Amino acid sequence: MAMDYEKLTDDELLQLARQYLKGSDEYEQDPEEGARLMKMAADRGNTDALFDYGICLFNGEGVSKDDAAAGNCWKKAAEKGSGAALHMIGMCFMNGVCGMPKDPVKAANMFTKAAEKGELSATFHLAMMYENGLGVAKNPVKANEYLQAAVEKKFPAACFFQGMKILSNAGNNAAADAEGVSLIQLAAEAGEAQAQFVYGSLFQSGRGVEKDLAQAAGWYRRSAKAGFAPANQALRQLGFPGVQ
Repeated sequence: MAMDYEKLTDDELLQLARQYLKGSDEYEQDPEEGARLMKMAADRGNTDALFDYGICLFNGEGVSKDDAAAGNCWKKAAEKGSGAALHMIGMCFMNGVCGMPKDPVKAANMFTKAAEKGELSATFHLAMMYENGLGVAKNPVKANEYLQAAVEKKFPAACFFQGMKILSNAGNNAAADAEGVSLIQLAAEAGEAQAQFVYGSLFQSGRGVEKDLAQAAGWYRRSAKAGFAPANQALRQLGFPGVQ
């Protein structure tokens, strides 16, 4: 018997939509059905559904791509207090997409609001903006505060950035090397492609870890599979086949 979707709660619709979008043990992947159900939940005003449906519209997943409509979904979700939506609006202002003008100042404002809600992507982006003086006055102290906040929560991009900073300033300090490598390892294990590449290079050189070419190749391979092109070249230079 066909399911009566109208009787489902917003959260039940949301979860069912996500299963159709990605596929699950119970539901075969069907992006169009997933997007349709997500829109139903979004039309009811569900905050998470508004955010997710915006992603569908932006990526053209199960629905025609519509950047402006995606931005409108995120604005509605942001009005309901979504930190993730605030972050996405900040990214729109950073890049001048989804019907929003390129405006780093507005982007920083959105990232600040999102960071206050615990959105780690926004926290990291704020660190970079204060580091470079983009949309805000350059402020190394604030940059470090935001960066450390993201690192403490083990946000992969922040860990990678901090690990690279530590290694670049470590000199011959073995303890600093170990700290930097540990942060890069965390980012690599979390799936950061560039971190996987760098972690592989550390195994190749033996910096902060025992030299191990098999481990190096393994991390290069993971990085290449994640789409980081230089990893394929590094694999071939070690004598291993590249990833197709």
